[in-house]
Amino acid sequence: MPEKRFDILVVGTGPAGMTAALYGQRLGLRTVVCGDIPGGNLYMVERLSNFPGFIDGIAGMQLGVNIFQQAQSEGAEFTMARLKKLQQVGGVFHGMDVNGQVHIATTAIIATGRVPIRLPSEKANLKGVNFCSVCDGPLYRNQNATLAVVGSDNSAAQHAITLARIADRVFIIYRSAETKMDAAHAAQLAGQKNIEILGETEVIGYKGLDMIEALKVRSRSGETHEIPVDGVFLAIGWRPNTETLDFDLKKTPDGYLKTDVTLMTSFSGLFAAGDVRDTDLWQVLTACADGARAAKSAAEHIAKISTT
Repeated sequence: MPEKRFDILVVGTGPAGMTAALYGQRLGLRTVVCGDIPGGNLYMVERLSNFPGFIDGIAGMQLGVNIFQQAQSEGAEFTMARLKKLQQVGGVFHGMDVNGQVHIATTAIIATGRVPIRLPSEKANLKGVNFCSVCDGPLYRNQNATLAVVGSDNSAAQHAITLARIADRVFIIYRSAETKMDAAHAAQLAGQKNIEILGETEVIGYKGLDMIEALKVRSRSGETHEIPVDGVFLAIGWRPNTETLDFDLKKTPDGYLKTDVTLMTSFSGLFAAGDVRDTDLWQVLTACADGARAAKSAAEHIAKISTT
């Protein structure tokens, strides 16, 4: 297939990437987006309750579809394929997707978000280890299941609340003394009779051959024991998704992309938006704001280099 030339190449179909595409098109820029799931990790959010304008909340998947359709209606082109590699050749960005199609653009916006962190002790290919309660929770319906959520933040709380409607019993397990969730989520957990919270408890391994049978845990005192479970959902943190970038970029010690006030990275013409960049708030709302700002900055950058 022939190579296509665009003004902006957006990498990522989460809230930041799709908002960047929406704004890029409205600014009169030809925009292409690489990614295969409209909404990105929004599909993992059963109901988004803190996004302005939706009094009763909105399903994460629905919000993702809405933004996707809005960006499409403005003329943004979606490849519906993940990016395999991004590099700069001859002063322009070349992005090759997993289908081998190359997309060329004057500027690029990295909006690849974050991916869940796995436990160091996790067995490869062990069934029953999950990351999305909305996607995989229904697999345990009508099975009198006992499930565990590992983590203590809002994501962990939301997983537990979702799973409590499916399973007979749900454990929330975390190794710290205090949780990292907000008061609203803590109050919701307190009202669930089939959720049990186990703080200062570290998951050190799994028991099971092909399917998980139990969690091996260690208490604060150092004692170890097993907790029988039918499945576990991990919410122990995230890491930035930057594997496709062929650039030497400035990053934080945790790998998040450093940006200036225009959201440009340390590489000229390459911007970052949303959860992949160094920020103090990882929220859907701020990701959307980043996408809009990055598109505006990309437009200004294109205008600047066009006059030099």
